[in-house]
Amino acid sequence: MKYLFALILFTNLLLSATLLNQNIYDRENRVDLMLSFDTPYDGKIRQAKDERTVNIFLSNVQLQQPFSKQLQNSLVSSITITRADSESIMIKITSASKKLKVEASRTLDRFGLRLRIVPSEISSQKTSIKPSYEYTNQSSQSQPINLKNDSDTLPGWRYWTVIGIMLFLLVVLFLIKKRGIGTSSIKGAGWLMPKNQQISPIPEAIIRYQKPIDRQNRIVLLEFNERQYLMLLGNSNILLDSFSQASIIEDEDSFNQLFEANKKQLNNFLKENHPDAYEAFKENATKEERL
Repeated sequence: MKYLFALILFTNLLLSATLLNQNIYDRENRVDLMLSFDTPYDGKIRQAKDERTVNIFLSNVQLQQPFSKQLQNSLVSSITITRADSESIMIKITSASKKLKVEASRTLDRFGLRLRIVPSEISSQKTSIKPSYEYTNQSSQSQPINLKNDSDTLPGWRYWTVIGIMLFLLVVLFLIKKRGIGTSSIKGAGWLMPKNQQISPIPEAIIRYQKPIDRQNRIVLLEFNERQYLMLLGNSNILLDSFSQASIIEDEDSFNQLFEANKKQLNNFLKENHPDAYEAFKENATKEERL
């Protein structure tokens, strides 16, 4: 019989959760007592209260050492945790002046239990959802604790909704990136440039004829995009004249004739704007006349 009793006691110890620590969060209109266990807590919770105290009993809990703390709070004056018997603990909450109400809520993994202490007249009016715990009364005056469900303390469905949206966005971004890489090619085809679009060749500028004035300046006939341009290149780059396709200069003789026809105009321009180039141009023109 002794061995059977010892076996039952040992089994209860194995199934019991050990209270590791307790934290008190003192707020203006409430006090939160957070309890942490070494294993998920699935024991029974019951309470008994009078005018000044509320006693919370947690079954299947082992206490490492008693706990007591005085609070400088208008709501709660002290909280004490002691052993009720070999298989349960008692949490004694002493009121400072007002009647108290305790709301219990567990964490999602059941390793934690929160006891929220509030004045009974402003406590939450939410309908209590029956949890997996069983409630028993210590006396005829005992009342069940308003134990909230996991969804009230940690809305798991919202968490998984956010995770699902993030995964969906990652998949969309991956598909967009994959499509952009797959459709691009060396020729530059893609969503920005259609495959059938042909890139027009860039026209090139060609110097048809040129005639030096001095070491720094020269007259150049430049052809670009089916038009010809007579330019003074050197110290100053100046457009002298332009010719369309109808009046294009086709040979060097025509260029020399054009040069002679505009010689006077060029002479006046150089004389007014580039005296040094004008002297060199005048000297070269004199030599050509002698020849």
